Amino acid sequence: MSVYKFTNPHPRGLKTNDCVVRAMSLAFNEDYLETRRKLNEYKRFLNLDSYKSNSFIYQYLEIYERLIIPPIKGRPRMRAADFVETYGDGTYIVKMAKHLACIKDGKLLDTWDSGDKAIYTAWRIE
Repeated sequence: MSVYKFTNPHPRGLKTNDCVVRAMSLAFNEDYLETRRKLNEYKRFLNLDSYKSNSFIYQYLEIYERLIIPPIKGRPRMRAADFVETYGDGTYIVKMAKHLACIKDGKLLDTWDSGDKAIYTAWRIE
């Protein structure tokens, strides 16, 4: 079962390496450019070089419930379809290897089907 739904909030529809902005914009129902402005502002506040770093992401989302997706020995890590089945409806930001995406109401919102990537942790936004 595919839970993927093509979604690109970039104002000009460009496909860029902007998964952090894209995921945050979709999860918080905010304008893409406003989200990028907020991320840059908070990055400067934390005195970090990038809002794409794990350090930034974990600090930015620290007020939200964090779901740690532990590995189970001998079994593959949880993927998007499994995540949706396990956690149901709601809005989540999911952290995968070198990628961030938004899962909203049972759909993986992204510009490409990242559903096969293992999910390491997630934050419940709503």
